[in-house]
Amino acid sequence: MIWGLTGCSGTGVSTVAAVWNEMGANVCSLDKVGHRFLKKYSVKRAMENELGIEGLSEMSQEAIRQRLREEAFASGEVLYGINRVLHPRLSKWVANAAVKFRNSSGVFVLDAALIFELGLNGCMSYMITVTDQLDRVTGRLVERDGIPPDTVIGRWNSQLDLNEKTRKSHFVIRNSGTEDMLKMKAENFYKDVIQRMEDAQWHTEPEKNLLRRK
Repeated sequence: MIWGLTGCSGTGVSTVAAVWNEMGANVCSLDKVGHRFLKKYSVKRAMENELGIEGLSEMSQEAIRQRLREEAFASGEVLYGINRVLHPRLSKWVANAAVKFRNSSGVFVLDAALIFELGLNGCMSYMITVTDQLDRVTGRLVERDGIPPDTVIGRWNSQLDLNEKTRKSHFVIRNSGTEDMLKMKAENFYKDVIQRMEDAQWHTEPEKNLLRRK
């Protein structure tokens, strides 16, 4: 079973994913997959040609990420160029992984902000969105990570509206309190689903049982 776990930047998706990983789920961060792609010369060369940044293909993965991190959300052209190079590769990677793991035992979780944007929700057994308010997220990221408010807003604007993600999801985890409260919600959710998986009725009518929870 493959769960797609998404949200907008800073809503708490990584926190939920970390809890589920500790509880036994196999969690994959699509961001980290993208970082690994940046180690490939062919991808770096394609990025250099797309963005017109001379010498990019000779830079390290970390140097490329640092160079493009802020530019990507400040400039629509830069973000578009990065997406043109990485998104087709990431989509193909997820599609291949989904075929491999869909019928495997256990829970596999794809932690990715752009599941809906890339049309990858069709590869998932179920979709879970973590929500929060933009003002709370902005305050948290400014204080914790020193990210400028305009950058936070730019990240949100570059992604599908959170209400639309919620509407398209099977489940929603609302991050409306402290980090410990969110971790508790994530733990309870996981325990509840695993319990249902162990119930005999789960195996006969999985779609019906899960969608009752929406």
